[in-house]
Amino acid sequence: MWEFSEEENFRKFLEGTFWIKGWNARTKEILQQVPSENKPEIESLLSELGKKIGREWAKEKNVRKIDSVMLQKWGKAIKAAALQNPQQLVRQLRRLEQEVNNIL
Repeated sequence: MWEFSEEENFRKFLEGTFWIKGWNARTKEILQQVPSENKPEIESLLSELGKKIGREWAKEKNVRKIDSVMLQKWGKAIKAAALQNPQQLVRQLRRLEQEVNNIL
């Protein structure tokens, strides 16, 4: 089985792989659905959240507190909120940030 360093895993989280889109690509998709006036706030929230989540997810499986199942669940919640309106998306991102902070 392949073993990667935390930095390599963090890079994979941000950039993705051949099979999976990374946080950066997902962020771009979300921002395309947001009006221009809301983009700076949402981009900032997504960036900070991505750093927190990615750094924890990048750790070895036996010590990390955030796993791939959580990423999938949170990704669905973010996508659903983005389809509603910018205010709902901001609320969802802030709830998720609190959830991540509580986990860490």
